[in-house]
Amino acid sequence: MSTPAPVKRSQVRWPEKDTLYTINPDGSRNFLHPADVSGRWQVRKNLIWGALILFYLILPWIKVGGHPAVHIDIPGRAAYLFGMTFTNQDFYLMFFPLSAMGFALFVATSLWGRVWCGFACPQTVFLEGVFRKIERWIEGPRSARIRRNLGKWDADKILRKGLKHAVFLVLCWLLAHAFTAYFIPVDELRRAMLHNPADHWSAFVWTTVWTGVLYFDYSWFREQTCLIICPYGRLQSALIDQDTVVIGYDTGRGEPRSKVDDAGGDCIDCHRCVQVCPTGIDIREGLQMECVGCANCIDACDDIMDKIHRPRGLIRYDSGRAFETGVRRPLLRPRFFLYVFLGMVGLTVATFALSGRTAFEAKVLRARGMPYTLEEGKIRNLFQVRVQNKQDEPRTFMIAPAEGVGGDAAPEFLVPQPTLRLDGMSEAQVPIFAYVERDHWAGAFPMTFTVTDSASGVTRLAEARFLGP
Repeated sequence: MSTPAPVKRSQVRWPEKDTLYTINPDGSRNFLHPADVSGRWQVRKNLIWGALILFYLILPWIKVGGHPAVHIDIPGRAAYLFGMTFTNQDFYLMFFPLSAMGFALFVATSLWGRVWCGFACPQTVFLEGVFRKIERWIEGPRSARIRRNLGKWDADKILRKGLKHAVFLVLCWLLAHAFTAYFIPVDELRRAMLHNPADHWSAFVWTTVWTGVLYFDYSWFREQTCLIICPYGRLQSALIDQDTVVIGYDTGRGEPRSKVDDAGGDCIDCHRCVQVCPTGIDIREGLQMECVGCANCIDACDDIMDKIHRPRGLIRYDSGRAFETGVRRPLLRPRFFLYVFLGMVGLTVATFALSGRTAFEAKVLRARGMPYTLEEGKIRNLFQVRVQNKQDEPRTFMIAPAEGVGGDAAPEFLVPQPTLRLDGMSEAQVPIFAYVERDHWAGAFPMTFTVTDSASGVTRLAEARFLGP
């Protein structure tokens, strides 16, 4: 294989605080090639990323109560979450996990900055933990990749680029199926993969589209997802303060920048922190929106400090107050206890909401058409009692009008199907006819029907109103 052409010095460009490094002055895309880095933070990240990827991939394979641990059944309008079954009637409960995730992200950001972005965000986990590693393995280190990109299309460039993108495409295809497994059980998905796509057209289209989205993201768009699409970086300025622990550069210790043997600060202006940055910033210019808190610059700078025999920590996790004054306030400050209190309030409300969830739903719907009819001196109302079994097993329900309904009007009822047997995760409607003598009619009045689960003995009340002329 031929050696890529060398890069001219005039082609080197370093980040500036007031310009977006990923965009060239002529408006073209400046593709980033972060250098590889090793260190204690990389070890921690790789362990976390490995655990998250493993958890993501095996979760649909784990069975709890006969169903995948997490399965969202869109056609059946149901969801199975770690042994619990939820139907479309429980959709309001989604407010609690979504608000909890938002609150947790808010708290984590206010205490430790963008720790989510650098250590747990799926974009970072897969881009930095999988795709960039494969790219380095196939195309070589940063300098070789830059030279190759600027060089002509020879056999070496075509071979390496082709192999990389082929591997990327296969990985995206596998990840798309892994994501689809959260919506289609693994056994069904495996059968669908081995048969004609026309037999499973929806699944085929879904995985194909998702494969294209992932490939576009991880092979080309990359850090632009964090810089352009994701709004989180723009919110961090409203979430952090001087006591938030973030990645920063110790200006007092590092400035003025100097050579190794010269008198001055500890920063020798080697640009190593810039070379390893996945979003193309210079952390020495201060905290910036593009910083995702990945800690690459910390490990890179510590490695340089070790080589020139100076203390580590020129770039480190610390608070803005500590960088300015050398004193960091403790984590357990009033803000922390406020977050704990608010979190407990939310947990209490969620507990009450979940405890009020029942194994079935019962509602009364008025039949379509006229609200009432007159039949041989009687006023007739037709209702439909809708019962939904939210359990994953057959249940039998007893349907009857409540006692004492109507007062003096004393309606008569005809219940053609007082006993209703429903399969698991199914629903049905039972008609009920109510009659009131025309001579006894004094106006609309409420009515109540009871629906009882024969297995548990739980009874739910369903209300309606009897209407007349």
